[in-house]
Amino acid sequence: DRDADLVTADDSGLLCVWKSGEDFRLVTKISAYGVTCSSVKLWDGVIAAAFGTGQIRLYDASTGAISAELDSHARWIYALDIAPESGRLLSGAEDSFVQIWKLARCEESGLIEVEHRHSECVTDTQICGARFCDPQGSSFAVTGYDLNEIIRYVQL
Repeated sequence: DRDADLVTADDSGLLCVWKSGEDFRLVTKISAYGVTCSSVKLWDGVIAAAFGTGQIRLYDASTGAISAELDSHARWIYALDIAPESGRLLSGAEDSFVQIWKLARCEESGLIEVEHRHSECVTDTQICGARFCDPQGSSFAVTGYDLNEIIRYVQL
């Protein structure tokens, strides 16, 4: 069941999964046990939630069951994006790194598989924003705290 289409999060880490429409219907609640959720994305029935611990947790949107936990950064994650056509997951954090992962659903089991694809250090920048520039995720842009420019990276 992939009818969830909206996820909200708060500073206690509570994730609320919703089905939108004329009336919003709460599908499930997921607790992070007091760890602040700084960014959240929904893709193909999977919730990707970034936390102040530098971790990303992947959950099943319909059940709230955890699928994977990624120790992706040394500091707060402030940017999270998913390329809808490829399932690439991007995270950017205060530690000056952008990480890119590939998410896929196993056909036999339905479980989420995760593969690390790329790591990029944006020198002397506390990343506060990052996003894929296209639906395939072949390019992304980042910006940082006190930075007056946007830096774009393209896969060759």
